[in-house]
Amino acid sequence: MNALAQPGNQKAINTSTTVLIGAQWGDEGKGKWIDSLAAEAELVVRYQGGNNAGHTLYVNGKKIVLHQLPSGIFHDGQVSALAAGVVVNPAQLVIEMERAAEFGVTLHPSRLWLSGRAHVITPWHIYLDEQRESRSHGAIGTTKRGIGPTYSDKASRSGLRLGHFVNETSRKRWLQQMRELHPEFTKVLHDRHEAWVAFEAAATRLAPFVTDAEAKIRTAVAAGKKVLLEGAQGALLDIDHGTYPFVTSSTTGSAGACQSIGLAPRHIGACIGIAKGYVTRVGAGPFPTELHDEVGKSLAAKGQEFGATTGRPRRVGWLDAVALRYVVDVNGLSGVILNKMDILTGLKEVKIAVAYRHPTEGELTTMPWDTEVLEQCQPVYVTLPGWSEEIPRSGKIADLPAAARQFVAEVERHIGAPVMMVGTGPNRGDALYR
Repeated sequence: MNALAQPGNQKAINTSTTVLIGAQWGDEGKGKWIDSLAAEAELVVRYQGGNNAGHTLYVNGKKIVLHQLPSGIFHDGQVSALAAGVVVNPAQLVIEMERAAEFGVTLHPSRLWLSGRAHVITPWHIYLDEQRESRSHGAIGTTKRGIGPTYSDKASRSGLRLGHFVNETSRKRWLQQMRELHPEFTKVLHDRHEAWVAFEAAATRLAPFVTDAEAKIRTAVAAGKKVLLEGAQGALLDIDHGTYPFVTSSTTGSAGACQSIGLAPRHIGACIGIAKGYVTRVGAGPFPTELHDEVGKSLAAKGQEFGATTGRPRRVGWLDAVALRYVVDVNGLSGVILNKMDILTGLKEVKIAVAYRHPTEGELTTMPWDTEVLEQCQPVYVTLPGWSEEIPRSGKIADLPAAARQFVAEVERHIGAPVMMVGTGPNRGDALYR
């Protein structure tokens, strides 16, 4: 046996790190579950995305939407972090920190780590995003928050890192480089003067929190701490494995957590996906199970399907088990939390897409990589009886009405993963467990 493989030479690997991702096109209700699971964690890390994502929480009956801060900040004694894969809007982050303080949260550098490697969203990036969406014939429906252009600058190695942003000398050097690179930049500096003032002012406020967050996270993992890694958006919006080009600009899946932090995959103990009992999508892109009838309108109204960040109405459709099974496979999901089951109550029948039918390819049981192919697919449904009995707010999945239990079992059968919990409302305790 190779000496390196001998048990005496192996370091104990901490696998108490959990990744939680959105298992559809985002807006699955991750915030509530991150907040709930954070109660058992010692460190909560946001690993990708920017303020284009909103996690809605209800804290002591009050609603708050977090766009950049990890949801763990509402648990006393816990540490929250933003890792290298995140893009940060400094002025908006300061506003969010002040809003959290109104809820009694005391933020201190010992409790909030902001990665010096994270890239910064500037008023210039927001301008570029707005221009692209307004001028493009193939607009993809971005939030116009500057996310894509910031990641583009990161990839082209011309971006501004948070650690350099809070350093005045480095920040001014970047601004001068941008003036030289882009003829329009000086005009944007002038036309958006107030935004730039707020941008620069945020540097002083954030400076104490900027650190080598990734090194601290790895140290916590090595020490056996319970760590929760929080994704934004959904797995079907992943830049590589989502419905490209109708995707976000980062790796939203479980692999993105390891890359963002510089953490070996062997440390991940579980990966949990959040899905709804139906599906929603914001913006453009293929959506095989989308409903344009009264059922769709009813689900949207009852589920209050409006974007937490933009307020845009969400497109609504039946649960797509083909897409969800794809997400289970790509991300190695340990199981799925099925949210908003209560919204399905009262329907005479409920449907699950278990295959697609394509005009030339025939019946497909796997999700095609090509968005143009997916656009032409029609869903193949199984139809199940609905239920009218009120779903209990708390308890066990076994407490569901018989038809609702049948629905859960059918979902499990077609996605090849267990439904670990069922969401029954917006509050922390609104859940049914195995």
